[in-house]
Amino acid sequence: MAEEATQSMAAVSVIGDTWKAHLCMPLVPLFYGGYTVITKVALNVGVNQLVFCFYRDFLAFTVLAPLAFFHERRTRPPITKRLLLSFFFLGLTGVFGNQLLFLIGLKYTNPTYAAAVQPSVPVFTFLFSVIMGIERLNLLRYEGVVKVGGTLICVLGAVLLVFFRGSAVIGDEEIEHVAGDTLSSRGQAESSGLLINGLVVLGFDHFQVGVMFLIGNCICMAAFLTIQVFNSL
Repeated sequence: MAEEATQSMAAVSVIGDTWKAHLCMPLVPLFYGGYTVITKVALNVGVNQLVFCFYRDFLAFTVLAPLAFFHERRTRPPITKRLLLSFFFLGLTGVFGNQLLFLIGLKYTNPTYAAAVQPSVPVFTFLFSVIMGIERLNLLRYEGVVKVGGTLICVLGAVLLVFFRGSAVIGDEEIEHVAGDTLSSRGQAESSGLLINGLVVLGFDHFQVGVMFLIGNCICMAAFLTIQVFNSL
């Protein structure tokens, strides 16, 4: 009887945790969408992307580092060169580079495009997993053909976002163009200015360059996820 009661309590605990997880999942895109809109407003008033990234990461470091030190000081692995190298690439791709590319892309586009590009993260994650040998791909099986087909469709969709903007459905398209040009011409110092100017010289407008940076943001996030799995093997 005692064993059955213990199993019953464990099952109730698992069900309760499952419901909590399902209730929290809708909040993730809600907060993410709100973050995108608020960040766009901050960029519109002239906030520098590098400064924004620095304060964001510094604030997170001051909060999370002491918690991790005291909570995991008995369970954390020893600090090795490989671990430090992994930390460097994880921080470069998933923390700083990922966020910097997102902010630059968001400045030259809008929150809708920034959110629309994010579903391409699983596509690039799959590509990196295949390249690094984490994921096996068999084109002789139905699953492998479906994976490749889905990957090609998503990549073509990302390319379409870059080269085809479409016409405005609500609002004045000319006003949006003028606003974007005004923001781009502000005297704010940017580390990405040379790269952006080079792409503009090649014939891309600022909106297309912004979408490219958003795709780079997704590539960095995919690399961040893949490196974590690769290190755990």
